[in-house]
Amino acid sequence: MVLLIIRDIRFINTPFYMNNMDLRVAIINILIVFAITYVLFGIFLFFNQKSMLYFPNNQNFEDCAGFVDYEKINHKGTRMYYKEGSEKVVVYYHGNAGSACDRSSIKTTFEKTNASIIFVEYAGFSNDERKPSRELILKDVENVHDYLKEKKFRDTTIYGQSIGSGAASYHAFLGGVDNLILTTSFSSLTDVARTKYRIYPPTILLREKYDNVKWLQNYKGRVLIIHGDKDFIIPHKHSKKLYEEITTEKKEYALIEGRGHNDIWGSEEFRERVEEFLVT
Repeated sequence: MVLLIIRDIRFINTPFYMNNMDLRVAIINILIVFAITYVLFGIFLFFNQKSMLYFPNNQNFEDCAGFVDYEKINHKGTRMYYKEGSEKVVVYYHGNAGSACDRSSIKTTFEKTNASIIFVEYAGFSNDERKPSRELILKDVENVHDYLKEKKFRDTTIYGQSIGSGAASYHAFLGGVDNLILTTSFSSLTDVARTKYRIYPPTILLREKYDNVKWLQNYKGRVLIIHGDKDFIIPHKHSKKLYEEITTEKKEYALIEGRGHNDIWGSEEFRERVEEFLVT
């Protein structure tokens, strides 16, 4: 027995054993550092996701030169640029950055229809002191929906781009939507987050949940979904999944070659598809 103990002590002191011990300690330390980093970054994502998702600018809503010929409306706290037209109406929900004013250059596409036009500005954007959030944006949608009911339009088209596709889908969920155009859209923001942060569980981590599939599951109107094949911010597979999940038979899908997330309006093919959908 004594000889065995002496032999074990000698083995422990050998370079081979010591090297393996050092390796095990190093691996354990690496795993501890990784675990701490994983948890801390997860906490950072959880509490900072609004700042990482919404990027409003300081554009003054009342001083937007691009909508100087539009009426500035505040309905129950929701701001809109409004141009009176026919009994038809087109409502535009913009993306997660900038402001509605930034999109004034595309208004001519909608004006060709002679419809009434509304560009919605979100809470927390355009010098609004509140912090943007899903809760506030969906409340804006509810206020816009209420405003349209008061105006009693006979035909309603809702346009949503990027995060605005979530607002547009929710508007369709509330009802009263005849036509829906979704650009650079997604099935759900959870699906997008799953591709961006593969090592984290988005169903637990993500609080700003926009679920377009859920909101459109009973939608029966017309819908056009358009995406660029070079979109690396929201890859087109996400809008394709949404298209496949929508049950309405009156649906179209268009993939615009050579266009990404922010330059799709520069495509003549894209504008033609939107204009054709608006007038038919």
